[in-house]
Amino acid sequence: MKKIVSVLAAILFLSGSMFVPIIRVEALEACTLEEMQQQTKEEEVFPDPEASYTEVTKDSLVFHVYDAYAVLAECEDREITEITIPAEVSGLPVIGVVNSPFGFCRKLTTITLPDTLKYFDWWDLVSTTIVRLGSTEEPVPSVSEVFVSDTNPYYTVFDGLVYSKDMKTVIGCPPAKEMKELQISELTETINDYAFAGCIFLETAKIPETVKHIHNAAFAVCPNLMYAELPESITAISGEMFYYCTSLSEVEFKGTIKKIGYGAFSRCSALVEFTIPETVFSIGSNAFEESGCAENVNGVWYVGNWVVGSDSEIQSAVLRNGTVGIAELSFFVRSQLSYLDIPRSVKYVGHLCYAGLSSGKPSVVRYGADSIGEKTIAPAKTMTDLYILDSECEIFDSEKAIPATYKYMVPQSEPEFDAIDWESGDTVEYEQGDIVIHGFADSTAQAYAEKYNRKFSVIEVQSQPGDVNADGKYSIADLVIMKKWLTSDPGAYLLNWEMADMNHDGKLNVVDMTLMKRKLLQQ
Repeated sequence: MKKIVSVLAAILFLSGSMFVPIIRVEALEACTLEEMQQQTKEEEVFPDPEASYTEVTKDSLVFHVYDAYAVLAECEDREITEITIPAEVSGLPVIGVVNSPFGFCRKLTTITLPDTLKYFDWWDLVSTTIVRLGSTEEPVPSVSEVFVSDTNPYYTVFDGLVYSKDMKTVIGCPPAKEMKELQISELTETINDYAFAGCIFLETAKIPETVKHIHNAAFAVCPNLMYAELPESITAISGEMFYYCTSLSEVEFKGTIKKIGYGAFSRCSALVEFTIPETVFSIGSNAFEESGCAENVNGVWYVGNWVVGSDSEIQSAVLRNGTVGIAELSFFVRSQLSYLDIPRSVKYVGHLCYAGLSSGKPSVVRYGADSIGEKTIAPAKTMTDLYILDSECEIFDSEKAIPATYKYMVPQSEPEFDAIDWESGDTVEYEQGDIVIHGFADSTAQAYAEKYNRKFSVIEVQSQPGDVNADGKYSIADLVIMKKWLTSDPGAYLLNWEMADMNHDGKLNVVDMTLMKRKLLQQ
């Protein structure tokens, strides 16, 4: 049996935060973390965290009893094998399950729900394998059956799966149910959050055409899932849909995929061959983290012609010409990054593409894409210079879209008394000033700078081959910068790198360096 970790455990210990009991009543697909945050704000929070309750224990089950109802919150007997949730406690109906009460009940095999139960997150109900990441334990799901009262007006069971009463939504499959090939009702239109997460026997998941929605983490942590097929009706891969499916090697799309969600194929180490469809215009954070198809080039992670992430200590990022998209948070909080070059070929730039911390290094951004969103580079606190190379770049109309000032930490050999951060004990001194926006005359960059009173520097039209420093001429200075860049000097910036492609093959290498030398000798 392969070692697996429950999605909930991963979320708990990767994020370092405590689980908040949120009942997803009508959860929808979220492909970016931005969408997830918005969705979370709009979700119904149950119970009200401000409401008072009385704690009541009955047969090792701990309930929170409110004024008009009760919810199951904890199971004290971790050796328990069967649980029947009562319909009422202290004369009040039990209508919900919160806080993953069975998280450490490793021997629990069956759960019976009363007809009063309405609110629960599937993982709250069946998460019996929660362990800390890095633990030597090898957790194996034990829940194989969930029973629902025939008179429950909200849920029903069919072929061992829990459905909404109208059979249109698969709520969940007990993770220890022996099902190798996905089998769901022909009435199914929606697969709920975590519905098949942790299903250790599942090997093939061919989603029928009747399914219109697949919610977040629906097939996460299925260690033996090898093949997945999505119908024509599915146009977006929701967040963490196949997270930690370590055996997944083939995914087939019958429809037009437009969005790939955050963490969708994270930890899918067997997914070596994967092509991002040309119709995709948005990819969420860490969608291909530690995936077999991700390629690292000089600290930048690619899947095909998409940037999907970067190394945490990356110092200089010159994206490959031909890159069409940058996934959400690809350069988020990269304190060592001093240069980011986004070529003109980029059409899609994800939310919070680049954010620099004030504790990081000063950075220069060369931006060739045709739009800057509300928060694309808004948190780039260490950016000193921004070169906007598209004269008609669509810049979100807000003074926050491009930060006004930069601030970065500088080292001190002998700090002054007042330059010490007494809270952390660190020596602190900052260099700060106004960010300079560089753009063409009469461009949208200039209009933005004038509207929001920003420093602006005009970029002269560059047409001189070899002019990599964008000063309008080709000289020995360009040759020196090119040589440093080829030797991976982190301080070498090719502000006009297209002019270094002397043989027009879309690559920069020693051949171009040789041609630059030849051109300089001929001048």
